[in-house]
Amino acid sequence: MLTRILTACVLIPLLVLILIFSGTLAYPIAWAILAGVAVFETFRAMGRGRDLWLSIPAYPIAVGLPFGFYFSDFGAKILLAAALVYLLWVISVTVFRRGTFAFSEAAALYTAVIYISIGFAALSAIRYGVPSGAYLCLLAFIGPWVTDTFAYFTGRFFGRHKLIPEVSPKKTVEGSVGGTVFCIVGYIVFGIVMQFGYDFSVNYWMLGVAGLLVAVISQIGDLIASLIKREHGIKDYGKIFPGHGGVMDRFDSVLTTSILLWLLMQIGEINGVFAFLS
Repeated sequence: MLTRILTACVLIPLLVLILIFSGTLAYPIAWAILAGVAVFETFRAMGRGRDLWLSIPAYPIAVGLPFGFYFSDFGAKILLAAALVYLLWVISVTVFRRGTFAFSEAAALYTAVIYISIGFAALSAIRYGVPSGAYLCLLAFIGPWVTDTFAYFTGRFFGRHKLIPEVSPKKTVEGSVGGTVFCIVGYIVFGIVMQFGYDFSVNYWMLGVAGLLVAVISQIGDLIASLIKREHGIKDYGKIFPGHGGVMDRFDSVLTTSILLWLLMQIGEINGVFAFLS
């Protein structure tokens, strides 16, 4: 526990610095590095760490996409093109291996790579996609970490019913509900700070809905990562963060959350009434 706390004491200030300098190249560099490590961890977890034909093309995609939204206004198109190119590559490798590489495994690897790549790229898309992106990118971290923290404490004190014990034995229904409620509250508090501290016009209804959706999807992201670990018989994805595991152990919920928030922002761009801040 002490190691976990000490690591958090280092990581939290580092994250704050990254967010403070989110207008600089340091922001996409941070997500590019983490995306590359997450892909490495996932290939190793799925028993394909030495499969260079599949892994080497994945790294430029994962590492490069966060920069697509920093340097270009066509980040979404770059992301789509990268996903399609890698899809064709994985399919081709699967075919030319003449049945020695199962299509189901190829599909799982492809999904994992694109999921990680889009998740970290979405952090850049949120930051650079709208004028208020410097503040909205905070939601990608506030949501999952508030949900995770209060789900833990609510489950610890009030948990009686297991959520999905086959995937994560310790999670409870009560903890899930508690995490969801506090995530909504956390987003509303964020809105209050933005309104009275930075003079934004805040759509509290949309923030509340976003808090609900983020709480649900962040827990699903956590369970997805747990399911992969359970299927492949590993405890953690890595040891890069002492006491916390690897990048995928720490950012599993952030990935799903960033993707969801990016989608919600696209709705806001289409119809301003759904914007978080203006």
